[in-house]
This record gives sequence, C-alpha cells and structure tokens, in this order.
Amino acid sequence: MNSKSHKDYKIEKERLDYTKEYLDKTLKAIEEYKSNTFVSMQEDMLDTDMSENSSAYIDMMLKSQVMDFAEKNYYAYKRAMDKPYFARIDYTAKGEEKVQRIYIGKTSLMKAEDNEMLIVDWRAPVASIYYDGRLGEVEYETADGIENGNLSLKRQLSIEKGELSEVLDIDITATDAFLQASLSANAESRLKDIASTIQAEQNKVIRAPLHQPIIIQGAAGSGKTTIALHRIAYFMYTYEKTFDPDNFLIIAPNNLFINYISEVLPELGVENVRQSTYVDFMKLLLGAKPKVNSRDDFLAEIIESKDDSTGEGVNVAKFKGSKEFIDIINSYIDSIEKEFLPEDDFVVRGKLLMENSEVRKMFLEDLTIYSFEKRIKEIEKSLKNKLSLVDKDIIKKIEFSYDMAISKERKSSGDPEERRKRVVALIEQRDEKLKLAEKEIKNAVKDYSKKFNIKKLNDYYKEVLSEKSLYEHSKGILSKKEAKAISRYSLERFNDKKIELEDLAPLVYLKHKIFGFDKKINVRSVVIDEAQDFSIFEFYALKEALGTTMFSLLGDMSQGIYSYRSFDSWQDVIELVFKNDKANYMTLVQSYRTTIEVMNLANEVIKALNNPDTVIAKPVIRHGEKPEYREFDNKDILIEGLEEKILKRQGENYKSIAILCKTLKECKSLKKLLDKSGKIQSVVLSDKNMEYEAGVILVPSHLAKGLEFDNVFIVNIGEEYGDSELDIKLLYVAITRTLHRLHIYSIKGKTPLLNDIKVKDSDIFS
Repeated sequence: MNSKSHKDYKIEKERLDYTKEYLDKTLKAIEEYKSNTFVSMQEDMLDTDMSENSSAYIDMMLKSQVMDFAEKNYYAYKRAMDKPYFARIDYTAKGEEKVQRIYIGKTSLMKAEDNEMLIVDWRAPVASIYYDGRLGEVEYETADGIENGNLSLKRQLSIEKGELSEVLDIDITATDAFLQASLSANAESRLKDIASTIQAEQNKVIRAPLHQPIIIQGAAGSGKTTIALHRIAYFMYTYEKTFDPDNFLIIAPNNLFINYISEVLPELGVENVRQSTYVDFMKLLLGAKPKVNSRDDFLAEIIESKDDSTGEGVNVAKFKGSKEFIDIINSYIDSIEKEFLPEDDFVVRGKLLMENSEVRKMFLEDLTIYSFEKRIKEIEKSLKNKLSLVDKDIIKKIEFSYDMAISKERKSSGDPEERRKRVVALIEQRDEKLKLAEKEIKNAVKDYSKKFNIKKLNDYYKEVLSEKSLYEHSKGILSKKEAKAISRYSLERFNDKKIELEDLAPLVYLKHKIFGFDKKINVRSVVIDEAQDFSIFEFYALKEALGTTMFSLLGDMSQGIYSYRSFDSWQDVIELVFKNDKANYMTLVQSYRTTIEVMNLANEVIKALNNPDTVIAKPVIRHGEKPEYREFDNKDILIEGLEEKILKRQGENYKSIAILCKTLKECKSLKKLLDKSGKIQSVVLSDKNMEYEAGVILVPSHLAKGLEFDNVFIVNIGEEYGDSELDIKLLYVAITRTLHRLHIYSIKGKTPLLNDIKVKDSDIFS
C-alpha cells in the first residue's frame, strides 16, 4: 500500500513535521542551557570560596545534576530526530469522552508549555496497550492499579531519516507488515532493538515482575537476547529512582556476544549496565585471576573424541555442578565452623573480659548472617569494647601499686644512696611493667583473633576435594570408589595451578561463606543469556554471593550443548535454586529468525531427541527457499560447489554469510582449502578471535549459539553428525542460525540423521 494513499497520511505528515520541529527547538534549548550553565558554574566557582560557603557548593552540585539530566535527554532526543516514534494508538479512558492520541517512541517528549505528551516512551504503562491489546475494550497495569478503556485505533508508522514512508492500521501485531519487513532485513554485526515490533508474548516477558526470578524457555529465534535487553531498559525506566544501571548485570556466554549486543542498550537509552562473561565475573568476585580451562576447549575435546577418553572429566563436571556437591560443601562448612573457634576465654592481665562460651554464642548463633571472617571482625569489635572499659583501670592499678611502693621506699631510713638506688629500680620496674601492659592491651584483641583457625581459600577447597572429606560429607551419596576418583581427578588439575570451569562456583561460594568479598558488588538484578549451559551450582553460587533472587534466566534446552555439565530441566532450577522464591516460568515458542521451511527442518532434527519435554518452535509466517542438502563424493567437488554458491549469494547482496563446521579443527581445515583456491576470502571465528563483522566467516557450531546470519552453509568435510544428544543439538543450533537461506554440503555418509529425515519427508529439502 502506498503510504500517501492512506486517508490520514497528510495528518500524520503534519504531526511528524511538528514533532521534529519541537524536538529541534528542544535540542537547541538544551544546548544553550548547557552552555550557559557551564559558563555560570565556571564564574561562580572562581568567585566563591567553596571551603567556607557550603550552600554555594550545594548549588554547584545541583546545577551539575541538572546539566547531567539535560545531557541524558539530549542524546535521546538526538537519536529521536530520525525516527521520533513508530506507532500511534487512540485510547479513551473509562468514564471519559476525550480520545487520547498517543504516539509511541523510544523516548518521551513533553511540551513544556502545557505538559502535553508529544511522544510516550514505549516502556510507559499505557504503551503496553499497543503491544498486548486488540481494538475494543482494553486494560493495562499502572503503579496505582488496573486502568480500563477503549482502544479505537492502532497504527504503525514507518519513519526513516525523518521521512514518513508507511502508514498502516492494524488490529494485532503477530503477522503485520512491520514485523515482516523487520524479519526480511539482512543481518548486521550488531543486534538491533525490537521496540517497534515487540509481540504480545515478548511484551509479557519484558514487563514481568522484577521482584521474583523469571525463567524463560525460548525457542531458537524467539528473540531471547533482545527481550533480555529490553527488559533491562523497561525496568530502568520504571524504577529510575531506585535502580542505577550498575545494579544490573548481564552475564553473556562469551566476549563475542558482548561485542554483538554492545550498541543496543545505549540505543534504548540505557548505558553503563554491567556486562561480563561468567568466568570474568567469578574472577572478579574471587579477587584473583586463576587459569581456567576453557569450557569450549573441553567441549571441542568431547566433540572430537573418538573414544571415551573424556568420560571421567564429564562425570566430574556433572557432579561439581550438582545440588549434591552444594550439600557436600555446606556440610563441610558446618563442620569447620566449630573448628574456627578458640577454646580460651578472653583474658587480659589476669582479668576475664569475655568467656569462651560467649564468643561461641556470638560466632555460632548471633552473627550467622555474616561470613566467618566478618563474624571474627564483629567479635573483635565486642572484645575492643570490653577492653576499653578496663584498660585505663589496668594501667592505673599498676601505677598505683608502684607509686605506693616508691613512696614507702622514699620514706624509709638507712643509707640515702642505697635508698635512691632502690627507688630508681622501682621506677624502672614500673615503667617496664607499664610498657608491657600497654603492649599487651594494644595487642590483646589481635592475639586472641589469631586463635581463630583460618586458612587460605585454596586450602579449604582442596580439603573439600580430599577423598575423606568428599566421602564423609556426601553422607552416602558417593561410594568410597567414586569419592576417590573425583578427588584424584580434581586435585591433579588443581595442583597444576589449573582449575576447571566447574571449580569457580564452589570457590566463590566458599569465599562468600568464609571470607566475604573485598568490595561490595551492588548488583541487584542479574540477566543470564544461554542459561541452559549453566549448572545448578553456578546459579546457586551467584544467588548467594550477590544476595539477590532477582534473576532473569533465558535459554533453550534444545540448544543445551553443554548438557553434560548442566541440568535436565528448568524444573530442576526452580526447585533446587529458587525453591522458596516463587520463580516465574514462561515459554516463547514463536520463532522470528528464520523461514518456515528452515524451521520445519530444525524441528525434525530436534525431534530425534525423543524427549517429551522438548518445546517445538513455531515459525512466524514467513516463507523462503527450502534448505538445500547436497552430498559429495570428495572434498574437491564439495569445495567447488561451495564456492560457486557463496559467490552467487554474495552477488545477491547477502553480506553476512557463515560457514558452520562441527569443530574448530574442521573450520581451519576448510579455510586452508578455500585459501588455496583463492576465490573466497574468509575468517575463522573462535573463542580466541571474537571479532564478528559482516562477511564470510567460518564458525564452529558450538560458538554459533546466539548469532544470526543472512545465509548459513553447514559444511562437513570430515566430521560426522551422528545420533548422539550432543550431535543432534549441535546440528539444531547450526540450522537455526540463518535468517534467510540454508545450504548443507556434506561428504557422503557424514550426516545420517538428515538422510533419515529426507527419506521420511522427501519434500523438506529443495
């Protein structure tokens, strides 16, 4: 439909022009205000003695805060100039006759003259009507309760570079033209925001209550990552006065992913949110930088292993991530808690200041909310208080005793010289006794604290991992043989100054319970993407260490390629990690990334797991070419066909093309073959090389999770996708990375699962 033929095109064009003009005036006013305020502040600071005029200093600070606020809005308004808003709704509140025309954008703009809202932020409560409501009676939730009314118009407005190009009236948004246009666009090297195309099921997740943990099972391409970022933006808007950006933590699967999402939050008006990988954040909590064996390296070892050589490592990893290991460490902590305590009373110069029973009560009962080290510091405070009540009396008693003896000696008869010597000796004894007493008083608390039996963190962890400790504290869960095997495997690596990924959670948890952390981490809400690859202990350690239950976990069990170290279902997380916290579980089944034809193949692949709990994705209504599946007799013919098809796709202006191999080793082998021909320029992406830019890149399948590309080529020149759970999930991940077209090029016999699917449904491939 031609936008100019819409009956309200002229009205919308005039409204857009007016909004842009007002935005421009607002920007200029802010610039002038900032300039004048800065000059004024400079002059005031030159003329005012801040040390003597506290009110002037406060005034300076207030001006600075106002300027910061104006600058924050300034950049939001600058971004809005090209696209002030993307939708309009006409809403009539219940009991009123006036129709409100509400224009929805990525920032709010109010007219200073009459408080009219020219633009309403997409995060505002009333904006949820646009995402959730159909025409007719609607309701939305505010801080004061539920508001009811009537939605008479729902309009999408396509504005690019300040020009109105499309006006479309809609009812629901599931299959609207805006969404189709967004899905049909090519992939970029940065994640795009989805504020203008958020669907009802996504909006429900974004606006779900913050005070309780939420777990999102989202199908491949359901928008989990963008939803997570928009959820942060929504809460930063809703709780602006109580949450700072650094109260939020995004835990990303790797640095490539952080690079990938880097520009989205600023575009949403949120900056300075903490972003980290799990490993880097745990190292921050530990206050150390231990050498951690890469999870991806270990997975690659599993994928490439032709025998059962990795079996022991897999079993140990699974155990260390389990609730059983948490119980073992808690039992160990309980046992050493009593060993921490000295058996002596606190006595100074023969004076009993605190009985051992009182010290024990404080440590084991009164101060249990603190780490062991913090408890000791609190006990030290009590000991110092007790000592401060008597320290002067102790000194005075010594002084009085010697003063009496000296006075008596001075009054005694006999040889004056001898008497003088005796007096001098007493004075020297007094001074020495006072010096010793003062030293003893000064060091009394410190000396008593040394009696607390505290060791180094690594020593505690090695003690936990000893065969004896594992067996005793497992309370029958582990046999002696199992405890011995876990202990030997773990300590061999630990003594080599290398730790496994699975060691980070127990180390952080032990530090939290025994030592506490050097610096307070003010994280109040945690968002974890690709959460299916975490373990129960990792969630538990983060929850306990940060002291918050406000977690947003997003993942897809069908993409759980690290399931050897993970959990079996989201219900395990709900019951074992968030048992009493009323976790909110939601599913996203609609897949927006790829076409129906590609998703049909992906669903057939994941069904091979034969897992009744598998959530099958429902593709949005967008058709494309059927996946191409070709088998070749040898590598030379395969490479020739691959190069020909890539060049064709590049000629069709597809800029983001990925070649996905099963392993990094296979990626490197394939690159050598491509380089030898010289027709295709490519780059291998690995966890060591995390720069993702548009072009032809070779990616091992396990690193492709969370990424998307215009075209995907799944290539097998040596590795095989068999029928194991890991192989099925790796193939599923690889298939679901494409936005538009999928090509599978394989040496004959290397993809038996696809051959089975082809036999069952010959129409699934082109």
